[in-house]
Amino acid sequence: MKKLIPEIIENKIPSNKFVYYFTWLLVAFNFFRSLEHIFNNDGGAQSIAGIPLDFYIPEASNNIISIFAQWGFSQLVLACILLLVVLKMRELIPLMLLIIALENILRGAVALYKPLILVDAPPGAVSPIIGLATLAVFFISIRENN
Repeated sequence: MKKLIPEIIENKIPSNKFVYYFTWLLVAFNFFRSLEHIFNNDGGAQSIAGIPLDFYIPEASNNIISIFAQWGFSQLVLACILLLVVLKMRELIPLMLLIIALENILRGAVALYKPLILVDAPPGAVSPIIGLATLAVFFISIRENN
């Protein structure tokens, strides 16, 4: 538990530079996807995820776009917290890696339970893979912080 929530935060860069640079990659990825959902005209629902908004009544399309944009703001908050950790509280990197891994893996699990009906798999379908990779880096991060 001390590796997830350390008693002292000195903002030291992890000794394993791979963990540190992977976390920066997650920062960039999370900022990109959040801003895409917020500022894309369709929230990425049709242009990225392939949801056929053109076939829905305008009210339904607008609701879906709004949900995607709101989800983008949730992603933006997570990205900002991750950025804060990487810049000022680096000892919390393992905790953030675990949170991001679980978010991606569990979102993939929900997609299995309540799948989108689409012609092609959206890019978000790789979320569980990103989650598993992040989980692997999490285990590396707690092992190397002995």
